[in-house]
Amino acid sequence: MANQTRLKVNPESNVDLFSYGDNTKSSAEIFRERQKYDSYVFPDFLADNFVSTWTTERYYGLVDTYGNAVTPDPRRLRSLQFGSDEDRAYYALNFVADAWADFCRKVRELVAVNVIYKDSPWANPQVVKAWEPAETGYDLYMRENIYPVLYNNYLYSGDTNTRIRNINDFINEFNNFMRDTMSKVGPVTLSGFIEGNYCPMYSSGLVIEIAGDDYDNDFNKSYKFGDYNFSLICTLAARYGFSVDKNIPWRFVADLRNPVMLEYMLGVPIEEIVFPDVVEFLCDPVVGDTELPPQAFGYSQIPGLADVRRRVSVFTYTNSEGVETIEPGFRRYKTWTGSSWVPAFDTAQQPIVFSTMFRTDYSPSYQTDIDLLQEYLLYFYNYYVSLQGRVATQNLTPFDSDCGPRTTSFLRNTLTPQEFDSMYGDRWKLKTFYIIRNIERLNQLPPRRKVYEIQQILNGYNLSMADDPETAYQRALTAAQVDYIGPADVDPLTLQTVGDIIQR
Repeated sequence: MANQTRLKVNPESNVDLFSYGDNTKSSAEIFRERQKYDSYVFPDFLADNFVSTWTTERYYGLVDTYGNAVTPDPRRLRSLQFGSDEDRAYYALNFVADAWADFCRKVRELVAVNVIYKDSPWANPQVVKAWEPAETGYDLYMRENIYPVLYNNYLYSGDTNTRIRNINDFINEFNNFMRDTMSKVGPVTLSGFIEGNYCPMYSSGLVIEIAGDDYDNDFNKSYKFGDYNFSLICTLAARYGFSVDKNIPWRFVADLRNPVMLEYMLGVPIEEIVFPDVVEFLCDPVVGDTELPPQAFGYSQIPGLADVRRRVSVFTYTNSEGVETIEPGFRRYKTWTGSSWVPAFDTAQQPIVFSTMFRTDYSPSYQTDIDLLQEYLLYFYNYYVSLQGRVATQNLTPFDSDCGPRTTSFLRNTLTPQEFDSMYGDRWKLKTFYIIRNIERLNQLPPRRKVYEIQQILNGYNLSMADDPETAYQRALTAAQVDYIGPADVDPLTLQTVGDIIQR
């Protein structure tokens, strides 16, 4: 077998074939090197399934077809095979996990017959990064980015600290902080976190990375990953529904525009059902033998890919004869006509495919924005009180007074979640949501317009309370998002359109 290292181009004698850009270079140097990277190192003709999650696809899977920031429903996730760390589980949306398992097995088959070189970085793809809750990154961001600036740079500027005696004063100062510094510090809601380039792409459940290398090191990308197997890997990835990130070549993106990925969603005709070996679990007491569920397989129905074997997720139903039957695909993507199961969407209409996935597999983050922010406000306040429980202030006396300055002190008290809820109800949450999201979106509205829109939101809430108190808040919140913050009615395929919503 040929040695992959001997097939690599020597960078010392072929300097012009590599890009050397990284974040340590000047702006001009980075511009030149990135042009070389884009045009010569990884040119577009090298693969027809390139994407760029740095630019055009930045919000892919993070913002839905209506312009709402979204998070995947954990119930739609499935653990990924071929993880790099045996002590942890990696996840993606379940149909993506099926495609990933097939892709990885095919790569290993080609390695076994020397088509892919064993010392190539592509020879043994293993998951290094995959889905993680957006809330996890948001929590770290709020604690490490927002609170330190709020505490060190704002609460202790001027006489702000002495003005805060209770939670009301704290929230008033937090409001001032948002108006004065949010554009410099960053967003404070989960939706703003997702929209603002803070949330990692793999939180979408559609992205898998097989390396933890630096994103900015162009030479490493071109020398290590741009080997002679790269073009073949791109071709294979497309046969299993993935695109490859041009700027992060070890990043695979599940591409719903590729009809292959739709086959993993809707299934293909079942040709084979494999019953795995019995697995023994020896416990105390002995539980006995447990049989793993059977795995169905079939072949692609796409012209030119008839030899591609696909795993098929199935669901069961009772047919008209009363017999329990299995159907390929995921039930949420299919509709029963009375005689057969058909796709629940027009597979030729990309916007409908996307909107169906977002509707069934994701939740808009605006629904929990203020509930989460409320938790952080309470946490920030209580932590602030723990650091500065007692505050002394000095009152100056007139210059002609015989009395000297008088010092007074007051004690701040912590608050329980129940006490906070009793003080700040739904109307406060609706108003706060409107104000903060407008600030995060940089919406410049006249004050009278803001007052009018807030009043309209609260009027809707009051009317809903009279009819349906159980859902009044969610109705008013949805109206605030749809009618005043966003979404926008645009054709939503990728960031080219979604980005216009967020950056307008």
